Amino acid sequence: MKQVFRWFGNLMGSACLAIAFSADAKAKDPINVRVGSYEYGVVYFYDGDQPAGFAPELIAALNAIQSTYFFQLVETSSRRRYRDLAAGMFDMVLLESSDWEWDDQNVVFSDPIVTEHDLYVARRRDIPGPSWFDEVTSRNILCVLGFHYGFSGFNSNPDYLRDNFNVSLLYNEQQVLEELLSGSGDVGIVSAGFLARTFQAQPELAEQVFIGPKPDSSYDLVSVMSEKSVIPVNEFNDLIRVLHTSGNIAKNWRELHQNLSKP
Repeated sequence: MKQVFRWFGNLMGSACLAIAFSADAKAKDPINVRVGSYEYGVVYFYDGDQPAGFAPELIAALNAIQSTYFFQLVETSSRRRYRDLAAGMFDMVLLESSDWEWDDQNVVFSDPIVTEHDLYVARRRDIPGPSWFDEVTSRNILCVLGFHYGFSGFNSNPDYLRDNFNVSLLYNEQQVLEELLSGSGDVGIVSAGFLARTFQAQPELAEQVFIGPKPDSSYDLVSVMSEKSVIPVNEFNDLIRVLHTSGNIAKNWRELHQNLSKP
């Protein structure tokens, strides 16, 4: 959990911006805000058997700057998150794209928090040059079940993907990279954050992986909030603005991507 403490260096200077959130709550218990998150890139992952990533860090930072609300992480999955939010299992899904099939849900979106990229990757020994990726949808693509990709118009339906593309649907990004390097597919798609974290842990893999010249997609990550959320979206946006003003969000997101040369 030592990563969490990176957030607090500048929080004292920005705490005065959040006084409005705590002034009315001094004599009250905080309101619990349940925050859904699932394994994805550097947003949420396990370091050994301990939950880690940007989402837990952000939740800790939100709790540090005010006392009106207490944000609490609730684990879900990429496919279950829609049903869980609709069922009231949590108030929001943190760090999610508004383009990922939320149109028929009773939700609102926060302001952008950070921006992420999904990258095409292939085995370096097989790639004559960047033009190899020009016809990427004709190749066997390794994807994560329940994730959304630009090449498919962000349609994550497994039947649609299998009927229209040559895809292999896997459990997570780690499996995508492992299957790619073992020769089980032509090209994989992984988030920039996941690849940066992998290169930090295994620097030798950077010599084995060729990153496509263009990402599959680039997108803002927001909080997808139930219309019944206990915290109004405007108040959540104000808290995120406090953390943006302190510089902590940009700094820590950058650090989580620093082992990647592009983008």
